[in-house]
Amino acid sequence: MKVLGKYKKIIVFSATFVVGAFFLSIFFLDSKKVEISNISGKEKEVTEGKIENGESIKKEENLEEKINQANGKEAEENEGNKASEAGDKNEDSNSSSITNKLVSWGYEKAEGRKIDAIVVHSSYDALGSDPYSVSGLIKEYKEYGVAPHYLIDREGKIYRLVEEKNIAYHAGESKVPDGRSGVNNFSIGIEMMNTKSDNYTKSQYSSLKSLIGSIRNRYKIKYTLGHNQIAPGRKDDPWNFDWNKVK
Repeated sequence: MKVLGKYKKIIVFSATFVVGAFFLSIFFLDSKKVEISNISGKEKEVTEGKIENGESIKKEENLEEKINQANGKEAEENEGNKASEAGDKNEDSNSSSITNKLVSWGYEKAEGRKIDAIVVHSSYDALGSDPYSVSGLIKEYKEYGVAPHYLIDREGKIYRLVEEKNIAYHAGESKVPDGRSGVNNFSIGIEMMNTKSDNYTKSQYSSLKSLIGSIRNRYKIKYTLGHNQIAPGRKDDPWNFDWNKVK
């Protein structure tokens, strides 16, 4: 009986241990679920946070991209405006383009001549109905057997009538301040369309200044004179000319 009582106590103790272990395991599993649930919740929060940050970054990138595009477009417009303004200035002065109207008279061919003088003239078509007709003035040059290297019309357009390398008949009997005569041989002649009563246009002065500057870049120019300065008493052009506007 004592033995049975002993085993009875063991059985009761074992059963109690098993039941206790069972409840402990249930409690432990519930705790793990709570912990896992909490971890999952935190991961979800972190993930959502990343998504929100990502969207925020994308929004910021999109905004920056739009700003850059706007700035780029503005820069292009500014460049376009600058280019347009520069083009307008060139068109107004017409100094950057020269139109060839090479004549077959009023000059002689030459090679390697030394050029150190520029002579400015003025003339108009005195035989036709329009004094400022380019074709009429060139026709008049032909009748007299003369020609300048360049002709500048009232709009400032530059025409090349004789190549610079050749001797143009524009100066006639004349002499430069250092005493040399035969000025045609070492000079370039430029005609400005104007009458004795009119004034030169702003475009004409602008084109002449540009042309003189271009010639000076190519040759060692000693004199830039008017026709009246190399043939005083015989010629009085360029009429009403303001030298200060081409200095």
